[in-house]
Amino acid sequence: MHGNIGAQSGGLINGLPEAIPAMHAALEKSVDTDLPTAHKNWLDQFAGYLEVERNYSSHTIRAYMNDLKQLIGSDVSASGETPADTAKSEQQNSYTGHTVVNTTTGSAPISITDSAASPSSSPTSGWLEAEGLRAYIRQIQEQYSRPTVARKISAIRSFYRYLRREQLIDEDPSKQVRGPKLTRRLPACLDKEEIVRLLMSPDTNSVLGARDRALMEVLYATGMRVSELCGLRVQDYNQEGMEMRVLGKGGKERVVLLNQSAHNWLKKYLSETWTKLAEGRTPQAEHPLFVSRQATRLSSRSVHRIVMKYALKAGINKPITPHTLRHTFATHLLEGGADLRVVQDLLGHTTINTTQIYTHVSLDRLRRVYMNTHPRA
Repeated sequence: MHGNIGAQSGGLINGLPEAIPAMHAALEKSVDTDLPTAHKNWLDQFAGYLEVERNYSSHTIRAYMNDLKQLIGSDVSASGETPADTAKSEQQNSYTGHTVVNTTTGSAPISITDSAASPSSSPTSGWLEAEGLRAYIRQIQEQYSRPTVARKISAIRSFYRYLRREQLIDEDPSKQVRGPKLTRRLPACLDKEEIVRLLMSPDTNSVLGARDRALMEVLYATGMRVSELCGLRVQDYNQEGMEMRVLGKGGKERVVLLNQSAHNWLKKYLSETWTKLAEGRTPQAEHPLFVSRQATRLSSRSVHRIVMKYALKAGINKPITPHTLRHTFATHLLEGGADLRVVQDLLGHTTINTTQIYTHVSLDRLRRVYMNTHPRA
């Protein structure tokens, strides 16, 4: 059923070696060395496929690897029975003092006195069978929220499809698994008064305050993702055209536009502040655009802390992240009459369906305004 693991685990991925020398160190660490060698090879190959063929980010691949390590390390049997199920069954029958048949697995009779068998005698790789996979899904549904379970199932399905494509397994058990239904929540965003308070909260007389003002102005003016902001280089900023070149998901490049306020603050940051943060160095084309106090590229975590810090300072009593500014950007454009296709291009969405959620946000806000202001509402 599983295919010839020993023979199939090596080889090429569409002509590429399964071990990619340029693989991120984080990805190498993400594959557990305690896993069986064949399964570890599968994860190595799958990580290379995601990086090279699908252009997934190291963050996404690391999340996939963690989810799949949890799956492969699970203790469900091929019949869907867990050690807890076995122990419960044996406990229920222990009062007889006789041998009992494991009715779940249909295995030969086992002795109650032999219930503490060695680990090597327990079934392995139950996750490769449909019943075992369903049992694993039931397990994680009891432990995690619906969105987390949906994410894990998505990683699992991608993994099985890859294994089947590479003929490493004979059947894809994930075809018989359904993920939880998710209610699509409207993204949080700021109103126009709140965004003004947020942008004005940094002390721009300080070096870090001037940088943070420019950073938040760019986030709100362009709607770019925080990972895209952190990946910007000095040469990606076109001062004459008031635009920026952004490398988005899947290695796709797009151009985003700057408003006059963001343009002015960014120019000021580059001409006056960048050198102070970079220990007197002059910004060169290949240098990161936004740098830390140690003259290194800002991380996504650092940008999160910056935005949350100024949201608190501005008295905004709702959860705020850099992604909130992306939602706010899209919502304000649509409320101002922008075409949905234009917003799609500026956000870098592959399909219009992803962008359409912002039409619901706008309608929701219009409804609240109507109910609060109409005399007979």
